[in-house]
Amino acid sequence: MKVAYKIVASVAILLSLVSCEEKLDSESIFKDTADDKTSYTYEFDQYLYNTYTLGYNISFQYKLNDASADMDYNLVPVSFEKAQMVAHAVKYLWLDVYDKQMGKEFLKTYTPRIINIIGSPAVNAAQHTETLGVAEGGIKITLYKMNDFDLNNIAWMNKYIFHVMHHEFSHILHQTKTFPKEYEQITAGLYDSQAWQNRTDAEAYKLGFVTPYSMSEAHEDFVEVISSYITDTREVWQARGFTMAEDHTHIEAVNLSQEGTEIINTKINMCKDWLREKYNYELDSIRAEVQRRQDALTYDIVMNDSY
Repeated sequence: MKVAYKIVASVAILLSLVSCEEKLDSESIFKDTADDKTSYTYEFDQYLYNTYTLGYNISFQYKLNDASADMDYNLVPVSFEKAQMVAHAVKYLWLDVYDKQMGKEFLKTYTPRIINIIGSPAVNAAQHTETLGVAEGGIKITLYKMNDFDLNNIAWMNKYIFHVMHHEFSHILHQTKTFPKEYEQITAGLYDSQAWQNRTDAEAYKLGFVTPYSMSEAHEDFVEVISSYITDTREVWQARGFTMAEDHTHIEAVNLSQEGTEIINTKINMCKDWLREKYNYELDSIRAEVQRRQDALTYDIVMNDSY
């Protein structure tokens, strides 16, 4: 089953990701194949194999083919130059973060097995929508529009890549170990699988949600809190009524007079407690590392894997 991040009528962003039900393990499911050393992509292909496949049991796919793409769309492959930048950026802002904070085996065990990138958007002409990304059963993530990738635009990267990936990764974690049922009661009665798309960010905040999509249902709310906490800047959190520490390590203050902030803070603390209890995963540490890397990001650092 496929469900997608979408833009509806070029205005509302629809996020809907399928959680992982399959049990994942750390044994490689990808077999070594003979490579054409005469191909101009050989060096990059070896980088992907050594870094992603051998390192994390992930197949990073950038060459457009029937098996890896939804051929219902008129798709364009990602350019070779952009593919290289995306692969290095994901290593810098995803793989290296978890390596440092959690150890290689954690990511190798729980991460989606396939990252597939497409150059063009996936336009649904009849519905006037655009699919931004697809997550299939926690096993495969497809990211569209990568020919527009901009290494100098962290907001773009978070929107089209890293918010999606942290969201889906968090689904895998809560499907693997018991979801905190108490979380469902925090804003019970306010979830709406249809009307959420008509809410603005500000309206969602007032009701105790970090994004409008959080209002679709409790499990999506849970992973949206985690993903937003990791990727969103101090300025975004300030708009929600929070003061973040300058070093990104924790929330310093919550404006309890701003409607919705106390509820959001309760959700954040429950996410932190659950991740710590189930996985020894410190949400503040992951956020701090991601934010430090975002602040330090340069072309040379990312492309040379030197941070």
